[in-house]
Amino acid sequence: MHAPARRLKTSWLYSGNDYEITLAPMTTNTSIAAQALEAWGALVEPLPTSDKKECDWLAVFDGCRLIVEEKSKLDDPIAVDARIVALAKGQVHGSSQALKSNNRISGIVRTAAGQLSSTAADVSHDLRILWFTGIGFDGEAKHHQLMATLYGSTRIFQLNQHYMRTCYFFRNSDFYRYRADLDGAVAAHLNGNTVTVKLCLNPHSPRWETLRDSPFARNFKLGLIDPIAEEKAGEAYIVDGDVDRRDEHAVITFLETKYGLEHAMNMDMSMASAVIRVPRDER
Repeated sequence: MHAPARRLKTSWLYSGNDYEITLAPMTTNTSIAAQALEAWGALVEPLPTSDKKECDWLAVFDGCRLIVEEKSKLDDPIAVDARIVALAKGQVHGSSQALKSNNRISGIVRTAAGQLSSTAADVSHDLRILWFTGIGFDGEAKHHQLMATLYGSTRIFQLNQHYMRTCYFFRNSDFYRYRADLDGAVAAHLNGNTVTVKLCLNPHSPRWETLRDSPFARNFKLGLIDPIAEEKAGEAYIVDGDVDRRDEHAVITFLETKYGLEHAMNMDMSMASAVIRVPRDER
């Protein structure tokens, strides 16, 4: 008899602390977003379907009305099959996920932005939110990839310094691209019945300060990603000039000029995992 596979994991995580919520047992029809929103005291109503692509939920916090589109991303079936085969042979299965902008996740964001835009035309609201949950073995990596996709982010270091900082909008970003429809996003990943969440503010949205100061955001005493506050505190960089994000050298030069950096370089982080099946002691 074998125990569940044991996992070893290393990663470079996003700035900001994680906020965890324990939910009721999951079923195939359970909404992670609705459970969490209700746990925070929101009145949550499913939005009616129509011949248009609409978003999922209306959540009301102390009079603040949020329309919410819920998305999730499961593990790649090919990667799942490879892991199962390796474990069945008693082998260690290793994998590495780049924590950078991801085209497939960008496609999910694009669809969600369209649904929020469609619903916004018919439903009275104050804020527009994407809720994204990474599910499965690589769920945590997916939620980091979402944040990198939204913010076009990377890590910046100087050759003569020993620290790195997050740089927002280093690359083309979905928060900028869909700034009219995305005020922010919840980046989550599920482990059993525990969901870990971050609220990502979109500083390109005209309503981002309303979101920051909202009753909804007050639930994120931990796990609030606020690039403007991080930059002000000297904890992050923001590329906010008219510079071609496809020209990495030009972006680095912009950062060196803006912040007085020397010999700056960027580095994309990754999450490496290894899993092996071990015998269970029978007593």
